[in-house]
Amino acid sequence: MKHRIPQYLNEQVMFIGMHSDEFCLLILAVYLSAIAGFHWLVLMGNAVLMAAFIWVNRNFPRGFVRHIAYFSGFYQFRKYPEYFANRFIE
Repeated sequence: MKHRIPQYLNEQVMFIGMHSDEFCLLILAVYLSAIAGFHWLVLMGNAVLMAAFIWVNRNFPRGFVRHIAYFSGFYQFRKYPEYFANRFIE
């Protein structure tokens, strides 16, 4: 039995041609559309948001979306000092 080792170990998991976070966002978009009764306005909004997220995720460095969420107040980095800290006591 042959075992294959992935070429890029740090690469994110791909599923149906999408990264795992993009696929999770797609599942969330379908779920929200189902709640709204698959209304055409909700479907178009979800499609635009998905396309924007995929474009930002693939064209900017890794961690960009998390940093934008951090600076806008939606996400917190745990066990990290504040971004303005300049002295560290170890």
